[in-house]
Amino acid sequence: MTRPTASIIVPVYNRPSDIQRLLQRLSRQARQDFEVVIVDDCSDTPVQDVVEGDDYPWELSIIRHDTNCGAGTARNTGIRNARGEIIVFIDSDADVPDADWFEKFMSLYLEAGKMAACAGCSRYVFHSDVFGIHATIAGRVDTYSNWYGSCMVSSCRITDRHVPMNNTAVARDIFEGIGMFSSDLHLGEDIEWCFRCLDQGVGLFFIPGAPIGHFDRNTPSDVWRHYYRIGEYSPVIRRLTRQSPYRLLFPQGGLSAFLLFFPLTVLMTLYIVKCWIRRDPFVVFFAPGLYMANVAYYLGMCKTITDNKINR
Repeated sequence: MTRPTASIIVPVYNRPSDIQRLLQRLSRQARQDFEVVIVDDCSDTPVQDVVEGDDYPWELSIIRHDTNCGAGTARNTGIRNARGEIIVFIDSDADVPDADWFEKFMSLYLEAGKMAACAGCSRYVFHSDVFGIHATIAGRVDTYSNWYGSCMVSSCRITDRHVPMNNTAVARDIFEGIGMFSSDLHLGEDIEWCFRCLDQGVGLFFIPGAPIGHFDRNTPSDVWRHYYRIGEYSPVIRRLTRQSPYRLLFPQGGLSAFLLFFPLTVLMTLYIVKCWIRRDPFVVFFAPGLYMANVAYYLGMCKTITDNKINR
């Protein structure tokens, strides 16, 4: 059996129509020297049942968890079962409309290697652009809040934040040195892992040119719930990422959480606007929605701080 150039790992939980669409998109790629590894994180309807009978031009592996473990553990399962030396992460609710995406992505991965060498990095993580797909104002707020790490207009090295684990590639051997994703985090595992990379000299590089889409949340309640949940995990992420340049800005207890509520929610909103403003000046009109998403995040964080635990 020929070894694939890359293994595309897709963690999925309860997204039957999304996973079918994604696999159909990948089957139309002009370059197909990859395998797809789906990790079914105990979906109500097993992914195997959803894709049964479908035929694809590349090898498809489906591994199912007996319990829901979260995206980090699902990614780890995918890595352990992958055969390629290059690991590519794609979200299950992503869209790949360009039939030349994989060709472009692998070309840019090599380009990122040259950028890393010039920067003195022997190991690197490569991320290309993600565009949000939305149908409502709430969906556009989610796009701005979710993908500010993918909104740069030119190639760059990222040194102060994470890159999303969607449309992202990394050499398999990096996991041997950095370690796998945290199994303690159901959300935000990519944030913690990327800061671990930065702490150990692994370069994070962004190069636009191989975009994929992501179907973002289109209702205010879904947006609120998502950022509240991320906020719940943020104190643990900060404990695990002591090298984060922004760690000291965040509260450590109930009193500081109360005092910092307004300043931090405003600063987080301004930071997202700053990230997007060059690429999409219309972001300023969505600042109130971004602020509400950051309020949800902050309240989730305060919940964990006051409970002194992670709510699973």
